[in-house]
Amino acid sequence: MITEEQLLKVNDVIPGKHSEYLILGLVGRGGMGAVYRVRRQADNTIWALKEMRPPPNTPPDEVEENRQLFEQEAHLMGRLTHPNIPVLADFFAFDGRPVMVMEFIDGETLEDRMIESNAPLMEQQALGYGVQLCRVLHYLHTQDPPIIYRDLKPPNIMITHTSNIMKLIDFGVARTHKRGQSKDTIAMGSAGYAPPEQYGRGQTDARSDVYALGATLLHLLTNLPPVPLQTPQPGAIRRMNPTVSDDTERVIIKAMNLEREKRYQSCAEMEQQLLRCLDTPYVDPTANVSVPPPVPVQSLPVRSRSDRAGLVGADGARMRDRSTSDIWA
Repeated sequence: MITEEQLLKVNDVIPGKHSEYLILGLVGRGGMGAVYRVRRQADNTIWALKEMRPPPNTPPDEVEENRQLFEQEAHLMGRLTHPNIPVLADFFAFDGRPVMVMEFIDGETLEDRMIESNAPLMEQQALGYGVQLCRVLHYLHTQDPPIIYRDLKPPNIMITHTSNIMKLIDFGVARTHKRGQSKDTIAMGSAGYAPPEQYGRGQTDARSDVYALGATLLHLLTNLPPVPLQTPQPGAIRRMNPTVSDDTERVIIKAMNLEREKRYQSCAEMEQQLLRCLDTPYVDPTANVSVPPPVPVQSLPVRSRSDRAGLVGADGARMRDRSTSDIWA
């Protein structure tokens, strides 16, 4: 966790590429940086400023790896236009550290919502979020080249207070799918939500995000985190939450199959099954939302990335676990 002394102060003015940004307050801080609520001086609009600022004595290879991931996140977000993805407005270096400015989301994460209620979500509400997630993930998977999110979980999903629109945050682990490559260059993800192939056993693809979506729905409907590398047995979810329908349980079980060939082969396919589980016709909360075009992102000077070992899987496979190291608080 970064220290108080490292934090930017209220009323500090940060010079960006497209505007200056006035610090209004701290939103949250994590292991490698902080997020602030800021006013863009060019037009007096409110945005979120995300700064990478490693704590003192952080190993240089860890700093470099996180810097690369931070820039990769900005490059990915700078080419995406979707109502379930925060708009990127600026990307620049400040005092030698990378900074991005993005849409400020007036809401809370699904994790925070569940902690506050200490109870599972209602099935129909969880299914509605599942449909939104299917649509934004399908959008990512149909990019050229496809983008695999790789870190879907309740802390990375924000829900707006007023419109109930879901926003994916933290694209730090997302990667482009490389045809012909046998496995990911670096295995990263969050234990419980990551499928077997994400533990260094193969290259992740759209079906990897399908698994994580199933694991996320399981968490939302049971208020319990998913067990790493374990597909729920028939009846197990309904024993934890008897209000869950048989149809919804079957969708989750199929999505979380350890063999990706037996999962839904796309998020579009999974979406159709979730829609069938809804009691009433689905109303898209993003239907009338307009999204501005993304801003072009230029690279900042960085060194080469150093691979690091991480979490050891059940069979010895390794994956860098991001469960507690996210830059978002």
